[in-house]
Amino acid sequence: MKRKMLIATVVTLACAAGVAVAQSTNGPGPGGGGSGDQIRQRDRDQLQTCSPDLEQDRTRLRQCLPDEVKQAVKEMTQARQKYQQQLRDKQKEVAACTDQERDQLREKLRDQIKDQARDRDQLRERLQELRECLPSHQELMEQAREQARERVRRGD
Repeated sequence: MKRKMLIATVVTLACAAGVAVAQSTNGPGPGGGGSGDQIRQRDRDQLQTCSPDLEQDRTRLRQCLPDEVKQAVKEMTQARQKYQQQLRDKQKEVAACTDQERDQLREKLRDQIKDQARDRDQLRERLQELRECLPSHQELMEQAREQARERVRRGD
């Protein structure tokens, strides 16, 4: 009985010590002080800090890339800029359109969507035809086994 009482007391003291250490590490609890604000401020400071080493690492990484990759990145950037410019031009064009021109654009878009749907259907049909023409994996494996058996028989 005394042993159980002693164990319970030691466990309670250990828990109390753990809580005290945790509170001293994290600062005041929810009721006291602005520890949440301090944490947010510290996080903001870390996010806004960009070390020169990081910039140098990025520059070194870019310099180490093969020329093909650099060229591909450059082309993608140019394509993105071109696409964004086309979008801006279309938005300006649509903003300046009359109701009749907008209706024509809508009709044109509907026709394009119908054409795309028709093309997708044709592709699905073609894919199905190809699947029917080509042998299945199981059939290929069976053919390969038979060919191997024939080679073994010829070799005997």
